[in-house]
Amino acid sequence: MAYKFLLNFKLTLLIILIGKENIAYKIPSVEIEIFKERGFKISIPDDPGIQRIFFMMIADESCPALMDYITQATNDSWSSTQHISLQNNDKLQVSVLVQYNDHIYEKSETLVVLNTRLLNVQQSSTRNIITKNINRNNGSECQLYLSSDQRLSKQCKPTSSIVNSGSTSQGICQGALLFEDNFSEAQLNTSVWMYDIRQRMYHVEEELVAFEDSPQISYLREGHLHIVPTVASEVTEGAYQLGDRCTAIESRQLECSISKGSFHKIKPPVYSAQLHTRESFNFKYGKIVVRAKLPKGDWLFPYMMLQPVSTHAETHYANQLRIAYARGNDYLRNTQNDDISGHRLYGGIIVWHDERAVQILKNRLSTKHYGDDFHNYTMIWRRDKLTLLVDNDIYGEIKDGLQFFNEKCFIIFGVTVGGFLNFDDSILMNDVKPYKNKHPRAAFSFWHNRNTWASTWGKDSAMIIDYVRVYAD
Repeated sequence: MAYKFLLNFKLTLLIILIGKENIAYKIPSVEIEIFKERGFKISIPDDPGIQRIFFMMIADESCPALMDYITQATNDSWSSTQHISLQNNDKLQVSVLVQYNDHIYEKSETLVVLNTRLLNVQQSSTRNIITKNINRNNGSECQLYLSSDQRLSKQCKPTSSIVNSGSTSQGICQGALLFEDNFSEAQLNTSVWMYDIRQRMYHVEEELVAFEDSPQISYLREGHLHIVPTVASEVTEGAYQLGDRCTAIESRQLECSISKGSFHKIKPPVYSAQLHTRESFNFKYGKIVVRAKLPKGDWLFPYMMLQPVSTHAETHYANQLRIAYARGNDYLRNTQNDDISGHRLYGGIIVWHDERAVQILKNRLSTKHYGDDFHNYTMIWRRDKLTLLVDNDIYGEIKDGLQFFNEKCFIIFGVTVGGFLNFDDSILMNDVKPYKNKHPRAAFSFWHNRNTWASTWGKDSAMIIDYVRVYAD
């Protein structure tokens, strides 16, 4: 029905307007009330010259647009009530068309939700709209123009993708490139990528690694990003202190330091890197493609994933969309004798409930280890379906669990070691691992038995990323 109103409104413009520009009226700023329950109300105050109003609203850059055609003021205002929720950090774009004393005026505003309030971050001036007739195939087509001769119509199929406040999907067609890094510069672009700097052993069941920003661990070379896990030279002498560099979110005491001589504690046995785009780029819905060579080596585990912006890269038990992963082990089987080594690729969803992981995964077995060659790993994230591809071949579709990802996500790349979820004791045969998850001396046991795993690490133990690209979908 709204589209019919819009069409009638456009046709009325053709009848009323003669193309004479006259800025005799200024549209006031919109007033917005967010309800405690689902929805919000948008309005502008009444004026004796207003004849009718058309509101168009785009909530967090999500299509389709919300539209309302108002022909009568109520309680001294022209208002529209919408029944969709606005979340914190959502962006609301509002365009208002006002017929005032037989002239049409347009104005747009952009507001951002901050703690249940809407802050105006951008506002255009009131503009008079003129119309223009175009003959095409012996027919007549009326197109709306701004006084600057800027067309309102779009010539491409709209996208459902939503990007962060630093960008916009408005005016972007499906298939458009939203984000790209080819890692072709001499140094990593630190305005795009940020490092997670902290140790991961603060929970006894966590990974046996500390993330650092050392140039020996993470660097660019010949157009590739290298993340190189490195075995520590010693783990028992002295204390481990990250100081102000630490990016801890939950507990600086646990994540940023290890006291010398503390009970059952050693310094991290492995140093690696994890980096993310939380502050620079995030998106909701789209296609992400990562061309990469995964790491090879016992108990190595790569992270190529998306994580909700309401969390941080450092957040414990965060929900994750895992683009792809394969364990570093060249040979590893579970208690059912299934191959779960680096020959099997996984992708899908990790959702946490009561500190327990619900894994909704798809997998594909290959005759080769996924660390032997570069592959294109693709995830297509839509509102109702997650599609997983490797080298353009679909190996899985997931429809469950997507309700837990109703917000924008950011990109995370990294390589970790061990982990109670990545290498679950309950699915592995006894004495396969040189440590036990949740054991208070797990890190020391892993280090003490390094002769069994360090020899499997080498030049292929790095995760090497050629490029990452995100497309509108």
